Amino acid sequence: MSRLPQQIHVYLYRKNPNGVYEYAIFQRSDNELWWQGISGGVEEGESIEAGARREVFEEAGISDNLLMYKLETRSYLPAYIFSSQAQEIWGKDVLVIPMYFFAMPYDGEIKISEEHKQYRWLPYDEAEKLVYFHDQKTALWELNERLLRNNLVR
Repeated sequence: MSRLPQQIHVYLYRKNPNGVYEYAIFQRSDNELWWQGISGGVEEGESIEAGARREVFEEAGISDNLLMYKLETRSYLPAYIFSSQAQEIWGKDVLVIPMYFFAMPYDGEIKISEEHKQYRWLPYDEAEKLVYFHDQKTALWELNERLLRNNLVR
């Protein structure tokens, strides 16, 4: 059995010309209801942050070595959602996969991968309405509050 699986989720954010924070929200290609940040698995031998940076590059084309902030929000996903072979890969005792949330400031061009149909830069209230999963809503709320309170720390 390999190392236990881990998932990451990254919200890109920026401040628009009016001083309002905006968040890049991506619509998944495999389910049009699922709007989220950048999400994916940490590969064997990667740190959690390295996995997050790789996913940001793969899903948004961002290779800049920008600051990345680890949020306090954590969640767990059921292993069965990843594949029918999950038990073979991770073993029968792996039932849930931890998800770690990050934030990255970014104000450049985004080149979406085939995993997404489109993306939008939205202020918090609009982004929160689109984000599908509750844990991702919680992480978005945490990020927004930290930005408004000026206490986003590395």
